Amino acid sequence: MTHIHVPLHLRRSVSIRPISATGWKAMEGDRRFTHASALANYLYITRSSGSDARGRIDYRHRDDLLAHGLALPSRYPKWATEDGRIWRELDAATAALPADTIRAWHVVVTLPPAATPKAWVAMIRHYAHDTIAAHGPAVAWAIHARADGEETSAPPHAHLLITTRGWRHDARHGQTIANWCGPAMQHRLHADWLVRLPADMRAAAISGYRAGSFAPAHPDCSALGPLLAQMRATSAHQPPIA
Repeated sequence: MTHIHVPLHLRRSVSIRPISATGWKAMEGDRRFTHASALANYLYITRSSGSDARGRIDYRHRDDLLAHGLALPSRYPKWATEDGRIWRELDAATAALPADTIRAWHVVVTLPPAATPKAWVAMIRHYAHDTIAAHGPAVAWAIHARADGEETSAPPHAHLLITTRGWRHDARHGQTIANWCGPAMQHRLHADWLVRLPADMRAAAISGYRAGSFAPAHPDCSALGPLLAQMRATSAHQPPIA
């Protein structure tokens, strides 16, 4: 049976992925380690390099980083702004926990293609602070897109790395904080992003699949069968590439 990969960004406007030590097994290619540790996620979204328990990680060859930043609650320690420190300490604090324990969230949101890079940055900064950091978690964010408008395999999108655990050096350091990772937080992440999108993207995200449009957050895939069959038929009649 032939499997056709449909990019995540084309299937839904908001994706929330748990980060755990076993999560990397579900991935392929150079993204494989992005679920293994919080630091690996941070290096991936910021297109930088470093090392975690699995060895050297380097994403500097990816050239689609448009902007990145860190959103923190109003009262935070100075050390929290040190590059990557929150995520390194999170990994250290959870190293002895079961491998399938959720250490953080990796959220991916699709950006309005017609908006400007300046507008994308403003959207993500407000979303990261108002929806997430204002409630206590630390958030690293990064926008992946081409500033010159060059077409890529994925539409403009943003990654947000969100801790589900206490990251200050107090009694709860490394411990799960329920209201950072429960259903209420996940609902807020979905709902607050959708209301920021243009009307057509918002409508597509809450309706069934439509060819040529954006995909829903919880898609009805019944329309994909005929579409994929048509794609296969078209591909079968294409001449071979010399």
